[in-house]
Amino acid sequence: MKKNRFGGRWATFFLAAGLFSTILISCKESADDLVGQRTVTDIIYQNPEFSILKEILVNSSDAFRTQDATFFLPDNAAFQKAGINSATEITGLPDKGVKFLNSFVIKGVYNVDNTLPTDSVATTSGKKIKFVKQDNVMNVNNAAITKKNVIAANGLIQVIDSVYVKVK
Repeated sequence: MKKNRFGGRWATFFLAAGLFSTILISCKESADDLVGQRTVTDIIYQNPEFSILKEILVNSSDAFRTQDATFFLPDNAAFQKAGINSATEITGLPDKGVKFLNSFVIKGVYNVDNTLPTDSVATTSGKKIKFVKQDNVMNVNNAAITKKNVIAANGLIQVIDSVYVKVK
């Protein structure tokens, strides 16, 4: 007499399907689980308000690859306010672009709301910058911080409304 093993096959099928489904569901990545964030360079490349800064960065290699730093980034309006309409005004000489970019970087992560130093600090290019709070707005060498504490993988970004480095 032949035995009916139909029930065992169904059980095996459902166990295999359940195991496969569990593996698929548990292997999904959510945005919260991602290990790395965007670096300062990634943010500049993806944001149209930094198109002039992007051009300078393209011609200046690894100027913003610094880790654990605070970046004071002028947006396009800041460059136009300073009379700079093109990156070629800055990148004309080979090392000028790197020195210009390093004038906007200080070592250490500083939150505008509570950890900015009260005295002057040297940028990675050696330029001294000073922080002053006027009418609830933090200024860096007379450039107001318009967007503060933007988190990047390699530090914090502070967007400023003026270029505080002389170009010409």
